[in-house]
Amino acid sequence: MDLQTIRKTISGKGDKNLGELVKGGMFAFGYRLITMVVSYALVIVISRKLGKEGIGIWNLCIATLNIWVMIGCFGFNTSIVRFVSQYRAKNWHATVRTLYRVIFRYSTLGGVVLGSILFFSSEFLATYYFKDPAMNMPMKITGVIVPLVVLSTINVEFIRGMKRIQISEFFRTLVLQLTALIGTVILSYYSLTAEDPLLAYALGAFLALVGTTIFIHKYLRKSIRSGQEPTEAEPLFSFKSHLMISLPMIMTSFIQLLNGRVDILMLGYFSDTGVAGVFGMAFKLSIITNFVIGAMKAIAMPKISELFWSDKKGELKKVVHFSTLFIFAFAFPVSLVLMIFPEFILSLISEEFTEGATVLRIFAAMQLINAGSGMVAVFLNMSGNQLFFTKIVSVTTTLNIVLNLLLIPHYGMEGAAFATLISTVTWNIVGVRFIYKKYKISTFFNPIALIRILRRS
Repeated sequence: MDLQTIRKTISGKGDKNLGELVKGGMFAFGYRLITMVVSYALVIVISRKLGKEGIGIWNLCIATLNIWVMIGCFGFNTSIVRFVSQYRAKNWHATVRTLYRVIFRYSTLGGVVLGSILFFSSEFLATYYFKDPAMNMPMKITGVIVPLVVLSTINVEFIRGMKRIQISEFFRTLVLQLTALIGTVILSYYSLTAEDPLLAYALGAFLALVGTTIFIHKYLRKSIRSGQEPTEAEPLFSFKSHLMISLPMIMTSFIQLLNGRVDILMLGYFSDTGVAGVFGMAFKLSIITNFVIGAMKAIAMPKISELFWSDKKGELKKVVHFSTLFIFAFAFPVSLVLMIFPEFILSLISEEFTEGATVLRIFAAMQLINAGSGMVAVFLNMSGNQLFFTKIVSVTTTLNIVLNLLLIPHYGMEGAAFATLISTVTWNIVGVRFIYKKYKISTFFNPIALIRILRRS
């Protein structure tokens, strides 16, 4: 691939899809980079002001929040990207409007119910599961945050389906993290407690919800008035059919999320908040590459859906290969540094976190393999293979739980990290193999294949 080909790709003159992928990815990349800096600044402030116990409480509450939010979204946070991009391509504006209103209504119900359950069961969880009474009030605040984040998540994914990547990325995490950081810094000048960062995070969730809701309602009014005729006859909206497609996605998303959070939650049960804090910090540092993966995923997700369902397999293959190359090119050097210098990197936060050096090495290796596997989850969900992906993640999450039960009592946080490594690598390998066998598309890092594709274009 020569310099001229690269320039054409980036400018969009050589290939429209790759040009859109790169340009959109750059916007998302910028937002994710800023969000990453803000996010790390937040955990560093909490760690230095409240110690490993304070960051442990924060990590446990955020892990719980993420699981509760995933359940409350009913899987629509994933499927809505596919539906909106499909329907907009056919100018089915009335269907898009109905889709949003129905999904928002059910997600509101789910978020409020789940948030209430967490709020009223916080004392039980703090006393009998985490065995730390200090977790009671933070868990109550987390329960209040749940419906706010559920609805803002639905809104953000709807906006992503519209291909308004800049707006979706701004509200996805930047507003949340920046508000939490500013609030925590201000409160730290007084008397910072474990509850304060969560209160600031709740304000950020509220601002994200209000901002995204206003944006979407303006878009829906404008689209109805646009006068664009549907390219095909618009069918009657069926919530049942949408739910049947979304349910496997909620199972997949929930199990996948649980697969990434079960380790810290089980550490919270077998150990204490201090160990969970060190473990969470090592994991947080290892996912530094995720802002690139997330940026590329944000733009590639609707693009993969559009190309797959338009039966443009050649263009789809090119997008998949290019996405993986872009992600791996960044993940490789970063993961390598984390594996070689974990003690030094952790000591920059605080000396008490250096005990998590081995955990950081394990997680860095896991993230490198994850990046090299490419857009496995995205491809399977966007191509109608969500049921198969659900099966993969169900089996590997069960494996993760079993390994955590066996390894944590003997090896502590290193055992928890190894369990997550094994389960993550397993579902990636199975997914890569399935996609190649069925579609002859390799999502795994393969620069030679990409060069051949680009030269033929």
